[in-house]
Amino acid sequence: MSRSSCTRVYILGACDYADYEFVKIDQNNSTWSMINLRRQLEFRYYSRDRNCAGNYHLLAKSPVVEPLNYNEPTQVHLAFGDRNDQMFVSYVTNSNQLLPQCQYGLDSTSLDFQMSGTTVTYQASDMCEGKANVTSPQAFINPGFMHTILLEDLRPLTIYYYRVGNNEHGWSPIYHFTNRPATIDDEVNLIAYGDMGVSPIQSGAKATIDRVAARIQTNNITAVLHIGDVSYARGIGALWDAFMAQIELTTSYVAYMVGIGNHEYDHITGGDKDPSGAPGEGGFRPVWGNYGYDSGGECAVPMVHRFHSPSNGNGLFWYSFDIGPVHIVYYSTEHDFRRSSPQYNWLENDLRSVNRTRTPWLIVGSHRPMYTSLVVIDLVGLMLQLYIEPLLYTYQVDLNLYAHIHSYERTCSMYQHQCVENGVTQVLIGMGGHDLTYGNYSGAAWSVYHDIEFGYTHIKANRTHLTFNYYHTEDDRLVDQFQLKKS
Repeated sequence: MSRSSCTRVYILGACDYADYEFVKIDQNNSTWSMINLRRQLEFRYYSRDRNCAGNYHLLAKSPVVEPLNYNEPTQVHLAFGDRNDQMFVSYVTNSNQLLPQCQYGLDSTSLDFQMSGTTVTYQASDMCEGKANVTSPQAFINPGFMHTILLEDLRPLTIYYYRVGNNEHGWSPIYHFTNRPATIDDEVNLIAYGDMGVSPIQSGAKATIDRVAARIQTNNITAVLHIGDVSYARGIGALWDAFMAQIELTTSYVAYMVGIGNHEYDHITGGDKDPSGAPGEGGFRPVWGNYGYDSGGECAVPMVHRFHSPSNGNGLFWYSFDIGPVHIVYYSTEHDFRRSSPQYNWLENDLRSVNRTRTPWLIVGSHRPMYTSLVVIDLVGLMLQLYIEPLLYTYQVDLNLYAHIHSYERTCSMYQHQCVENGVTQVLIGMGGHDLTYGNYSGAAWSVYHDIEFGYTHIKANRTHLTFNYYHTEDDRLVDQFQLKKS
């Protein structure tokens, strides 16, 4: 390869790009994949600098091009509903003129059932502040229309084939999913990580999701758990399209269950538009916190329009669900988690209500870390230890998953900085694809294993055993493993 360059998708001047790609020139030929942004585009080819404010050279530009079908069903993804027999199926097109439809069945050649759904969208004016409010090629672009169909009366552990769209605008390819198990006797396989983002901006994102997609095709994966910092769009609309396209080979086959992170939610003003209903202009902003402007003003509006969850909590912000022998709880570290807050009361009630005879394994996920031996100043983590850790210990949570710090770390079974029997195993899984967090480790006795590499985790659970595996993205090598047992 003789040199490296950057191709940007431009609409106006040199800095007014909607999206860009890095390309390598090899013998004057290069190819790359572009997503359907539902609009006319012009491609311009610049050499040298990836930053449009620096020195760059316009080498070529294309004629105006456009997708063959503005209403092609794209960004297909699945999510669990309230009941074991439900599955949300979602996708995006450029039109809301026709009812969204899903044809599905037990054979790929006989999609005998059909369900219709609902459509939503959002505008720049729906978001709280800043860049997300700006209608320009470098910020908000029309996200299209998000269509969702709820499939019901699905059999457990049954393969369903499906496609979405309609006869007028066209249909997606035929995908398939296996509905989640419903009993304690069924084995469950989960993928979990946080802090992914979208390539090429986040260097490890595409490589990690490609590993995950390959594992889904060969390992009977039931769901993916993504605990915050999802697309890192931060107010740049095209990055949501890019991220949803990047994960489609995963999300069209298994439920993709997301939790809220600082880069989806945190804002300073515009509280009346906050879909979580948090009080005040900027939501939860205690003096000891470091809650800022990390969403670029989105305040979770794109998240709640694009993804779905069970309705037993507060939308995507906190909720829970069962998968076979596992009960999974998501809560938000971006919202008030102190005693007597609505979220705290909901979390305690959910943990108290778990039937450990039916779901012996209890996994909790949130975005910011409760523990890390990386030497950092983290008052939020100390407050999580003060308010939330006693709940997890009292109700015998098995795994506490979190991210935010871009590395991996696993503790012993612990409580209040001590390794104890019947404690909580804490696992930091923020290595999903964003840049890595380098630093020094304290050598705390409760820290069993840590490293700073891109990767993902695989959780396998049955009635009596839970096995946790951590893989490096680069070579798909298993680098950490532990097992928990129930009598």
